[in-house]
Parts: sequence; C-alpha cells; structure tokens
Amino acid sequence: MKTTLKEGTSQRPRSLEARIYAIYSDLPPAEKRLADVLLQYQMDLPSYTAGELADKAQVSKATAARLIRTLGYKTYPDAKRQIRKDQDWGSPQAGLADKETQSQSVSIARTMQMDLDNIRTTVDGLPEKTLAEVSDAIVKARRVWIMGLRSGYGLAHQAAHYFTMMKNDVQVLPAGGASYSHEVASIAKGDVMLVIAFRRRPRLLPTIIREARAAGAITILITDLSALASAKAANHVLRCRCQSPSPFNSFVAALTIINYLAWNVATAMGSESLVRYEKIDRLVKLLDDVSTPQTTTGR
Repeated sequence: MKTTLKEGTSQRPRSLEARIYAIYSDLPPAEKRLADVLLQYQMDLPSYTAGELADKAQVSKATAARLIRTLGYKTYPDAKRQIRKDQDWGSPQAGLADKETQSQSVSIARTMQMDLDNIRTTVDGLPEKTLAEVSDAIVKARRVWIMGLRSGYGLAHQAAHYFTMMKNDVQVLPAGGASYSHEVASIAKGDVMLVIAFRRRPRLLPTIIREARAAGAITILITDLSALASAKAANHVLRCRCQSPSPFNSFVAALTIINYLAWNVATAMGSESLVRYEKIDRLVKLLDDVSTPQTTTGR
C-alpha cells in the first residue's frame, strides 16, 4: 500500500528530498522515474512546469499530479513555492523530518529507531540480484579500488579494512598526496571500483566513474537517493536512507551494506579468504604492537 504524506502533520518531512526519501520504495516505476527527475532538477524546479518535468521522466501529466499529491503538496505551484523557501538542500538539515527537531532534546531511543528505520528501508529497496552481482564482482576482481568522498571517507577506510583481510590487492583512493589522474590511470580491466559518496558529491565524480568504466573496471556506487549523474555513470548503485532526527545524516545503512558485502565475499571466497586471514592474524602477533586477551591460570 502506497504511503501518502499529509500536509500540516508531524508526518510531513520538511524538504522535497526528505519527502521523496520517505515514500520512494513504495512508488510504482513511473512515479519513481519522475521522483528521480524531481531530485535531479530540484535546485531549478521553480523554472520548470509540471508538464516539462513529466516529459523528462516520460510519464503522463496525470502521473505527475498524482506524485505531487502523494508527496504532500496540494498542487505543483504550491510545491514550487515551498521548495523555493527551502534553502538547506545538500546540508544534513535537508534530511530532518521537521524543523522543530533541531530544538528537541536528544533521545538515544529515538536515534536508535531512526537508524533501524534507515536500515530496514534501505534493505527493502536493495534488489537481491544487484547484491549478488556486486559480491560476485568483488570476489573475481583483480584489484579492488575503494574511493570515499567527503562523508564517505571514513566508510571507505572501514570497507578497505574488511576487504584487505580477504583480498590481496585493495587500494584506497585518493592515496596521500596523489592526484586523481595518476590513480585512475592505474585502473584496468578486471578491477572493481567501489565509490562511497553522499549528498554534496564532488562535481567530478561522474567523470571519475565513467573513466573507470572505460578502463574496463566494474563500478559500484554506495550513495543516497539524491544521486543521479553519478548513479547513471556506475554499473551498480546501492542506495541508502540517511535520515536522522538530528542535523546530521545517519550512515548506519551504508555500514550495514559494507558489513554484508564483506561477509558475503568472505564466504564466497572460502578457503582462499581463510588462508589470507590466518596469515594476517599470524603477522599481527609478530609485527603489530597490539594488546590481545591472554589466558592466565592459578589466579
């Protein structure tokens, strides 16, 4: 059953992006295409008519009117007026469900519930076929390149930490001090490039992804619902719901995807993965100055 957002209630998300986030997985294909167009042109939406946007999405005007109502706007002119007032696109505040959220007290229970909702909604929207193809590509990859941009930087290093336990050649981009041109030039056929990038993605990202594909690599993008140009450039796209009751985005859904891929790849690689893991474990004890639990007797 498709969800309809209601104006004037606490259910209403404040921004266009947040409204689309809340219902995207429930939309039929034609309305999803139009929602993608609305996200792509949201900064310039007031300059387009509803008919022009419908044409871009190759849907009927009736479909456009239906989606506008589903998003909680009375009419398209009403939507344009509301969107014109919204100056927070691209910032974490754009994901807030309600502007009053910023003044509410912090609740760990509420934070947990939103994170669980983000994970559940994200997982529900991920096709099993896509997950299987992504996992298989990583298993077979000659080399895995992992690029984390802006808020995806830390997640990229987390993913690299996992994949280096099972794969011999995992590279994180950008490496310290190196240029994109030098690093992308090393990408070749048989490689996989995993990109993690959320809102306020660098403008050059679609070009980087296209160059990696042209070199013969399989490209995977972990991102949010707002990605369009970069999503079209990638072979596979794994979209995450990142909403939060705070002024900060939540990336727990992205971490869940990374956890799943690491586990699935390790399982698929079987003994090959286990041999490398055991070698690393031996070297950690030999080379790394880390504390480990010790068994003591007689105490």
